[in-house]
Amino acid sequence: MHIQHSVIIRKPLAEVEAYLTDISNNSEWQEDVLESALTTDGAIGKGTKGYEVRSFMNFSFRTEWVVTEYNSGKSYSFASTSSVAPYEGTFELENAESGTKVTFSFTIRATGFNTLFDPVMHSVFAPRFRSNLEKLVTILENN
Repeated sequence: MHIQHSVIIRKPLAEVEAYLTDISNNSEWQEDVLESALTTDGAIGKGTKGYEVRSFMNFSFRTEWVVTEYNSGKSYSFASTSSVAPYEGTFELENAESGTKVTFSFTIRATGFNTLFDPVMHSVFAPRFRSNLEKLVTILENN
């Protein structure tokens, strides 16, 4: 399952990047995230590790991830290291006429029998991810 959405945030790229790379903010703008933190010291960069605790359908689960690529001012990518289903994602940032364009891509790598659920998963998660990005816009533009 692959999902991709873009939004324009009327804030400078550096401010948007700072907010997105502060993982403790994830619970503010992602509706399912109950808790998130880095498990390595220092600034975010390639090799940085972290975790999230998410709630989905009244179940809480923890996923662990690692930053696989980090290009300051442009993008960062991450991949699960411990999760119910392997996933990877990328935030791409670019200057836009009225602020910053953020494109979020997310892929869950279902295997075997679980691939049958891709259409259902997409119909559940695509609107949720879009809603999360819209909440991100609201938070950043009102701060």
